[in-house]
Amino acid sequence: MSPSGKQVDEVIQQIASAHGVVLSKDDPIMMLHTMNDYLIKENKSAQQDLLDNFRSQMELFSDQWSIEAKNHSDRILNSSIVSSKAEVARVMEEQSRVIIEQWKHELSSGFSQVHNTIQASRQTAILNIIAALITSISAVIILYVFLTM
Repeated sequence: MSPSGKQVDEVIQQIASAHGVVLSKDDPIMMLHTMNDYLIKENKSAQQDLLDNFRSQMELFSDQWSIEAKNHSDRILNSSIVSSKAEVARVMEEQSRVIIEQWKHELSSGFSQVHNTIQASRQTAILNIIAALITSISAVIILYVFLTM
């Protein structure tokens, strides 16, 4: 993995222009440059592998967190639904009891009114019977008096 000839020529030119020293291709400094270039490429490859591995682990963790968050939200939602259903059932039962109690009270008062009306009708019927008896007795007395006279 040595640098290409063009790269070596560019390095030699940069050193010459910056430091005023001309190096040859077999100079030990150029060997260091080649070694540095090789190490940089190897490190870059290793870092890319580490970055790819880190990215895949992060995606895996993200997927797991997403699933866990979804499961958690589902549990919360289901719990809310269950408690809401229980509360609705409780309120409906309570309101049903209230309505039934109101109906019982209204029926009771209606029955009481009917009973009072029946009592009044019975009393009126008894008074009518008594009045009819008195009228009949009066008619018999008048007839008797009329006939005996």
